[in-house]
Amino acid sequence: MSVRILERTGPIRLRNEIGEFTLEAFIVAEGRAIDTHLTLTYGQLGDTVPVRINSACLTSEVFGDDRCDCAWQLEETLRRIVDAGSGVILYHPNQEGRGIGLFRKIQSYQLMSEGLTTNEAFAALGEPTDARTYGPAASILLELGIRRVRLISNNPEKANALHDAGIEVVEVDDVIGSHNPQWRGYLLSKAQDFGHTISLPVHASTIGS
Repeated sequence: MSVRILERTGPIRLRNEIGEFTLEAFIVAEGRAIDTHLTLTYGQLGDTVPVRINSACLTSEVFGDDRCDCAWQLEETLRRIVDAGSGVILYHPNQEGRGIGLFRKIQSYQLMSEGLTTNEAFAALGEPTDARTYGPAASILLELGIRRVRLISNNPEKANALHDAGIEVVEVDDVIGSHNPQWRGYLLSKAQDFGHTISLPVHASTIGS
């Protein structure tokens, strides 16, 4: 599908407790769909850039809901990028619920509270397992002049999408919140139902909902 960057804002400074970053917004057309995407950049970008493609999770990142590890993954990535001295997070505000949207995501939570897995809840709603595409992320990286990345992700589809766009994925670093037993069932679902490369220690004491 054709992807075009229609407009970009230019950078602004964003400072939080982790560090000082540069925030920029892009309007991207993917086929007939037009959406806004963000980049959060730290430091001077070198030859091989640490990169994370991050889909929004309002319930976790804004409201602190502990049913998933999304907020932790984002914060952990920010810390890793600062420790590395440079990096980019591509943030997609409208890819809630693996692309099914915030309304459907909340509906899926209702079904999961009745015992369904994420995959089963999506299927019950008539939604695809994962509706996200990563063409816009790849196009933005190329627009920034980035051709080689160290990807921070557990999702092989993200690495495949960058490779298909001509971006070399030198290394893939996992970002797994195995420290929190509350996330164990969720992480197992990501591995079993969505193909994420997640392995967890087998300890009875870590089994959670």
